[in-house]
Amino acid sequence: VHNTKQTAKQETEKMVASASTKMDELLTNWLGSDAVYESVIRVIENLKAESSNSTNANNSNVPIASVGDALTTVDGRPPLSPKLVMKQQQQLVKKRPEIPPFYRPKVVVEQTQDGDNPQNPPPSPPKRRINSSFTEDQTWDGIYMANREGGGGISGGGGDEISKITAHEYDTIATDGAASAATPGQQSQQPQQQQPCIAIRARELFQELGVFPSALDSVEGLPPNLPTILYQYERNESTYHKEKDDMRLVPMERFERITKELCNFPTFFHKPLYDRILLLWERHITSQKIKLPPLPMVTFGMFHYFWDTEMAPYDKDERFFRLIKQPTQEYITRDDFFPYIKELLSDHPGLEFLSDHAEFQDKYAVTVITRIFYSVNLCHSGRITVRQVRKSDLLSVFQQVDEEEDINKVTKYFSYEHFYVLYCRFWELDHDRDYKITREDLLKYGEHSLSHMIVDRIFDAAPRPFESVDENGNVVKPSRDYLTYEDFIFFMLSEEDKANEYSARYWFSCVDVDGDDKLNNMEMRSFYAVQLHRMQCMGHEVVPFEDMLCQMMDMIKPANSDYLVVEDFLQDHCSQVAGALYDALFNVNKYVMFEQRDPFLERQKREDEFDTDWDRFACIDYNRLAMEEEQREEEAMEVDWVTMDEEEEDADEYNALGLSGSSEAPF
Repeated sequence: VHNTKQTAKQETEKMVASASTKMDELLTNWLGSDAVYESVIRVIENLKAESSNSTNANNSNVPIASVGDALTTVDGRPPLSPKLVMKQQQQLVKKRPEIPPFYRPKVVVEQTQDGDNPQNPPPSPPKRRINSSFTEDQTWDGIYMANREGGGGISGGGGDEISKITAHEYDTIATDGAASAATPGQQSQQPQQQQPCIAIRARELFQELGVFPSALDSVEGLPPNLPTILYQYERNESTYHKEKDDMRLVPMERFERITKELCNFPTFFHKPLYDRILLLWERHITSQKIKLPPLPMVTFGMFHYFWDTEMAPYDKDERFFRLIKQPTQEYITRDDFFPYIKELLSDHPGLEFLSDHAEFQDKYAVTVITRIFYSVNLCHSGRITVRQVRKSDLLSVFQQVDEEEDINKVTKYFSYEHFYVLYCRFWELDHDRDYKITREDLLKYGEHSLSHMIVDRIFDAAPRPFESVDENGNVVKPSRDYLTYEDFIFFMLSEEDKANEYSARYWFSCVDVDGDDKLNNMEMRSFYAVQLHRMQCMGHEVVPFEDMLCQMMDMIKPANSDYLVVEDFLQDHCSQVAGALYDALFNVNKYVMFEQRDPFLERQKREDEFDTDWDRFACIDYNRLAMEEEQREEEAMEVDWVTMDEEEEDADEYNALGLSGSSEAPF
């Protein structure tokens, strides 16, 4: 009876723990929603308003009878005593702290006779800029300084001379050194850097790079009906085309400086950015029922509209996210990256040698995009959200590859050497050249280092990066009979670098046979039994399961000694040792190397130039593949010389017999 009660108690605890885990996952997903985030902010603002209203009511001698409204409850609890309610309300008036505002309150600027009061701070920024990474005003016409100075912006046209710009059209930004060193009383005396607002900087660039409709004869490749369309815009005078300068046009090939200097996007984004501006403008005139045809070129007014809607309200990460994704979606898919990688291939000097190899250009683009999803989309849903973009270094890596001429120095995502290693490994295993890796093919990986048990689990349970779509647009689950090139990239990145978060989750899903999110001793013993048999056949020293498990537990230090969860592998001290347990379970070669490791070599590895195990492996493997390629070329040259000598000997005999009319040199 005691054992039965104990068993029932354990099962109940497991059910409660499982339910609590599911609730934690649901709560995490719920709190990750932007809509929920905005709702929480509104609740805070409402609580603040209620607090101020209750304070005003108590200060105006509210009669006791009105307290009866507070006695009624809606959650089934009994009402409080009227005296207790009055006492609590009085305490709230005295002690209840006021909830600080989430956004800075609006400041009423008192105007002097000169129309300026430098002692008052500028007005608060828009809501979405509270977490902005910009240090300068990103509104179109410098609205912060405009409100502070008591003037208006320059949303419409204006003169071309910068000398006519009023003071509010500049963003006043204190330098970082002055801001950090000066006290609040001294900051007003520090020199400040004057930065023109976005409208002025954009107007200068459009004046330098653009042309007026009357000068379009100098631009080649324009549609024949463009003058008619421009005439309709000049007659209509829409919101963004009121002045003459608003009609200034910039061709696509001249849009690089605007993309880099004004929008802070990589240079090779200029064509997709140009197309996006045209698309959004066409949707704007359609939704507003403006009787204007779409323009094939970007005008100053169209760029003004794009900045107001897609740039000014957002920070750098969200601007990047909104540009990459489709306008109708709230996430980034695999296909959204292809136009940008295509422009990188045609623009980057380190990839010029691929210009004559269209097939390898496509494979390189697929490799880069798959690696992006591997590192950014940790939930392997095939959809990158704005939160994932914020948590990643995606934008900074795109900026780095735009500025770095050597593509191989950008080891994250874009390195051609890394692509070469991944594709050659896939090509070596794919003997029938159908771009599909079977179970038999994968068993040959790493000189047959993987056990057949883990290979079966890779095909059955390993995460797949992308879902396929049929002709009707329905999502089709990926086939488990083979690995595609994208699947193989996920596998190889996880196999050669087990110190990152996605690799830990990838292999945990494979060894967690029962799918309870716990790796128990029975599951580990079943994998290790295959390893023991392989070590015996290979003549290595056999390590008992208990000794191996005790060693791994001492290194990982799990929260519960009865089982392991994936969070145990993500601890800070486990970044370099978590992969040792996975190697012990299914990779016999790496486990033997781990048991026979040299401390001196391990120290050298920690002090080398590589940031990750994958970077180290890719560099070594690329050098190996390069040496093999050189050897093949040398052997081919030797074969050519031998064949040429034999042909010369045959030709000499042929000529000696007088069977040839001429004796030309071989070159």
